[in-house]
Amino acid sequence: MRPELKAVVRAGGLERVPGDGALPYSGTAGQWSVSAGLIGMGPAAARRATRNVLDSGTFDHVMVVGIAGGLDPAYPVGSLMVPSHVRLYPDGPLRPAQPLAPRLASGHLMTTDGLFSDEEMWRPILESGFGAVDMEAAGVAEVCQAVGVAWSVYRGISDRPDEHLVDQAVFSLGKPDGSADLVAVAKYLARDPRRARALAHLNRCMEVAARTAAEAAFLDLASSS
Repeated sequence: MRPELKAVVRAGGLERVPGDGALPYSGTAGQWSVSAGLIGMGPAAARRATRNVLDSGTFDHVMVVGIAGGLDPAYPVGSLMVPSHVRLYPDGPLRPAQPLAPRLASGHLMTTDGLFSDEEMWRPILESGFGAVDMEAAGVAEVCQAVGVAWSVYRGISDRPDEHLVDQAVFSLGKPDGSADLVAVAKYLARDPRRARALAHLNRCMEVAARTAAEAAFLDLASSS
């Protein structure tokens, strides 16, 4: 999403490159040349974007950097998750991540194709050993694994279903690139202006989570040089 990419660009001091390619920002981190771009929302979009990127050049490592929803109490809002494995809901293969040394990955991440805010949906995911959920990592992992490119995932926890920050109405306020649909937001707030405070709080949580993930990714890039 655009807020996630913004955090990556800031954390890495990346600069805009000419043209309209899939990776519009670039820079360096230690010995690494870094390129960054959007992959869209959902596993299908993530697969397409990853294929396009990998078809465009040679890459040593792919990082998925952004936000996720926490399920396990060990992952409160604002914390970092670098999972050791990801899976596509409900029963995709368990794919092992390959974070850069010396990072030790921990926990399992489930990728879903939509919002799982109801307890009868997210509770079984937690009970099956998955500490957080996102919407893209398994799609990226699938494509990278198929072509033998190493990959890792850095997710900051932006919300938790048991804290009721995000429901389907809030989820629908975003565009496919993750930016706010201002018309939808205006209608949402017109129905109850008191919702503005909750949205502002959620936005702050998302910003903190995205920054946490991006800064950790670039710290690992620099320390692995």
